[in-house]
Amino acid sequence: MIQRSQSIYLLLVVVISGLLLNVPVYELHDFAAAGSIAKVTTFNIMDNTLLVILNSAIGVLAFITIFLYKWRNVQIRICNINLLLTCLLIALLFFVADTMSSNMNQRVQYRYGSYLPLIELVLLFIASRAVKKDDELVKSADRLR
Repeated sequence: MIQRSQSIYLLLVVVISGLLLNVPVYELHDFAAAGSIAKVTTFNIMDNTLLVILNSAIGVLAFITIFLYKWRNVQIRICNINLLLTCLLIALLFFVADTMSSNMNQRVQYRYGSYLPLIELVLLFIASRAVKKDDELVKSADRLR
């Protein structure tokens, strides 16, 4: 049932997950002794294997969840697991950025790619709520029979 609202939210998570592989996540600015920028290095998720695996798992799970519309309880559980994985991705993303700038002459500037997992988190939460709402609707219709 592709026409359900949670399917659209989950499809957006898949698109954002694919987009996140190619967009810059943060930049590392190296400063010279005089305070001028000596070198700027741009990083994306493809630079870290663990982040790639975690992001790919989020996209694949969201895609699989779309087609589990007959098993709403399983769909809710997978959405919750995906929420947990997205929180882990966000934590690891900022942890990696923090460890990259361990030198005093370096500064991290977060790019727009670092905010995409937050959008994924919101979309997964909304999709989970929509699946729960559908489940309650089906249960109330079964009670009337």
